[in-house]
Amino acid sequence: MIIKILFFSFISLFLTFSSAHAYLDPGTGSIILQGIIGALAAIVVALKLYWHKLLKLLGIRKKIIIDQENEKEKKDT
Repeated sequence: MIIKILFFSFISLFLTFSSAHAYLDPGTGSIILQGIIGALAAIVVALKLYWHKLLKLLGIRKKIIIDQENEKEKKDT
């Protein structure tokens, strides 16, 4: 019974519309833009960290090629 009441409460909350009468200053747009740029930078860094694993998962590179590259890097250092 309580679950049904909560379900219908959430549905009615999302289906009703009301005007906010809120003011968005110019700094708000800047914060939103910084958030978008930060999220894109985080995605790029995550892809860079796991690039070889991603290529291996997609089947573009084989494990042998990755192992050979790792051996070359170990010899260089």
